[in-house]
Amino acid sequence: MSIRPPHRRDDRPRPTGPGSSSRPPRTLTGPPPFPRYKVLLLRAAGHDLMAVARAVMDLTRFGSAEAEFRMWESHHRGRSLVVVTHLERAELYVEQFAERGLAATIELA
Repeated sequence: MSIRPPHRRDDRPRPTGPGSSSRPPRTLTGPPPFPRYKVLLLRAAGHDLMAVARAVMDLTRFGSAEAEFRMWESHHRGRSLVVVTHLERAELYVEQFAERGLAATIELA
């Protein structure tokens, strides 16, 4: 916020060096971003609920409260959104959950 009065806020001299021209700001024209995928943890019927929470904590960077929330959400609703990421990392999460005996799936975000 400026302390100058409103009628004097834009009267400062503009720099006129080689790096400051009157061109419009640059826009990024790179390749389009990668598509994002959701990793969904499915209900674990025969597993201990705390084992599910421990697996979520071990595989992600979630703390215990967030992991328990994901565990209860998958238990009550049948599935829980764990992360949204690119395809290769989503596939890695699904494989790691499968190694621990938990079902997970990937959906396009």
